[in-house]
Amino acid sequence: MGLQSATPRPGTHVLSGGFSDAGRVRSVNQDSFFVGEVPSKGYLALVADGMGGHQTGEVASQKAVEAFRRELQRSRANPPAAIARAMQIANHEVYNYAMDHPEHRGMGTTLTALLVDDQVGLIGHVGDSRAYLIRDEEITLLTHDHSWVADRVRQGMLTEDEARHHRWRNVITNALGSTLKIRLDLRHFEIRSGDRVLLCSDGVSMLLSDTTMLQIVSEYPPEEAARKLVLEADNRGSPDNVTAVVVEVSSILERAKRYQLPHSYQEPKTIDLGETMSSIRKVEEDFSVQGFLSQLRRQSWYPYRGWLLGSLYLILLFVLFSTTWR
Repeated sequence: MGLQSATPRPGTHVLSGGFSDAGRVRSVNQDSFFVGEVPSKGYLALVADGMGGHQTGEVASQKAVEAFRRELQRSRANPPAAIARAMQIANHEVYNYAMDHPEHRGMGTTLTALLVDDQVGLIGHVGDSRAYLIRDEEITLLTHDHSWVADRVRQGMLTEDEARHHRWRNVITNALGSTLKIRLDLRHFEIRSGDRVLLCSDGVSMLLSDTTMLQIVSEYPPEEAARKLVLEADNRGSPDNVTAVVVEVSSILERAKRYQLPHSYQEPKTIDLGETMSSIRKVEEDFSVQGFLSQLRRQSWYPYRGWLLGSLYLILLFVLFSTTWR
């Protein structure tokens, strides 16, 4: 399954390609992906790796991709908050579907999203699919795996090579649909003309080295690169489903954004998303809309504005009546 598209947005031009395959061992492909323009939002790429067995994992990944894309399009929030809200709703839909259909109990999915908003790249990430930035003949991992082995690597208990071959390498610690509470990694980075971003399921990153992925993504157009990545993983035995999406930003028109970015680009911001809107509001504050009104909203007295205005009105009436009766 492949896909290629180009964005019609004036000034910012994006080419992309995606390809997915069941692999050499599994008969069903539980991965899903999307890549394309989301009107008024930017250019979106998604990769989801479903889990839970035959049909169940496939349902989870498809529902997550569809829900995320739909909610991002509907959202009127700034893009970082829209990504968080879309991820929250995708999680709820997968979870609730499993609760309503006992044959799908236990299903879940990873979901890694890239939104190209002109000169700003935004990554939303849950699970162990990955996003890589390819720039100036270097490849940089933009996401942290949410898995048992990745946690051990960060703690210094396993090496990368040991983790790659560990028997528990497929144990995911954070996934959509497993519970009503998930942990979202939200990251931003500067997009430059010529950048390429690779999103892939662990069926690709598990089998291909950074050097191999860098070489393929750098040498071929996005659609062909995505296909070659998947076929190369297949040639190496691919015990899991394999999916790759490649996005190339060929030119950028920088535009003023209605949100501001935190100063740090190095680490993602981790957000606990539950059933309420409190976390979404926190994201809106952290990536707040620029302008006079947003400055007012951040003032400590702003929540009491109604009481303050009412008090001022009463004081004004008192002054007016006092002047009249003199």
